[in-house]
Amino acid sequence: MKTLVAVLALLPAVAAAEPRVEVKFGDLDKFTDLRVSITTTRRDREGLAAELRSHIEREAPHYLPPATRLDVTITDVDMAGEYGPITGPVSRDLRVVRDVYPPCVDLDFRLLRADGSVERSGRRELRDPGFLLGSSPHTDQLLRHEKGLLDGWLQKEFKPAR
Repeated sequence: MKTLVAVLALLPAVAAAEPRVEVKFGDLDKFTDLRVSITTTRRDREGLAAELRSHIEREAPHYLPPATRLDVTITDVDMAGEYGPITGPVSRDLRVVRDVYPPCVDLDFRLLRADGSVERSGRRELRDPGFLLGSSPHTDQLLRHEKGLLDGWLQKEFKPAR
């Protein structure tokens, strides 16, 4: 009995040591787009990837069923907008965001049960052609359209059955 109590006492510490959500990225150099300007460096791309990672790690647990873990591998990102055909010294850093340039995120995921078995897995190509309809033009949050796309996926993919 004492052994069982000791093991049960350790379970919260073991569970806390393993994150509920793990986010990885494919080769950032092969991504369609993960940059804030034409001159974005690899280090800048890694910063943007870290921003998406922390967003998913923070938001996903709100949607996951109890006693599950989520592993996500983002394989491509095409940020909302494009660098337009504007000429002049500023054009290199001017991203034009219009409805014809929606955010796109491709990912693979696995939802794992507590015993490590796969409850659900798949590949998703997330697109939102109506992304501007629900966004505020005054929001300057970094990657706001891509984060909104990921939030929509989390809500749809892991919405509890009623």
